[in-house]
Amino acid sequence: MKRGVTPERLVRGAAAWVLAALLTVPAAAASAQPGPNRGTDVQQVLRAAQGMGSATLKQSKDGPRITADAGLIGYTVIFSGCDAAGRFCTHMVLETLWRDLALEDAVRWNQEWSGGRAYMDGDLLVLDHWVSLGGGMSDQALTELMDWWTYIMYEAQAQFYD
Repeated sequence: MKRGVTPERLVRGAAAWVLAALLTVPAAAASAQPGPNRGTDVQQVLRAAQGMGSATLKQSKDGPRITADAGLIGYTVIFSGCDAAGRFCTHMVLETLWRDLALEDAVRWNQEWSGGRAYMDGDLLVLDHWVSLGGGMSDQALTELMDWWTYIMYEAQAQFYD
């Protein structure tokens, strides 16, 4: 297990701070943004996910949900705080599931990474990342977020299975 401050950890930490800064800066003018605290258009999130791989949006009784992949890793985007039409949502969770892992793998991830949260749900290790969409997000911020999420998933895969 890695200890101390390594160049990799510095880069990861810096990337997390940059992402946090991007998410707190008011969104640049972008189409379909209703304004502060009314959410972000799920179609914008879908386009950002499609920029990383295949992605489909489905409406269910629980709200909109995107099923996607970034190369060989599948994930889900679960929305909440949506308007009646299920178009603008104030929160989303990016989530991927891993099999054949143990609680120790989740603990190690949480100790070494600040991006994403790992926990066990039965026999599955869940890696998720919660995002506030309430103030609206620009297309650029969403693309950068999906880049970060893709990076996190591939780092998790390397840590868990290599």
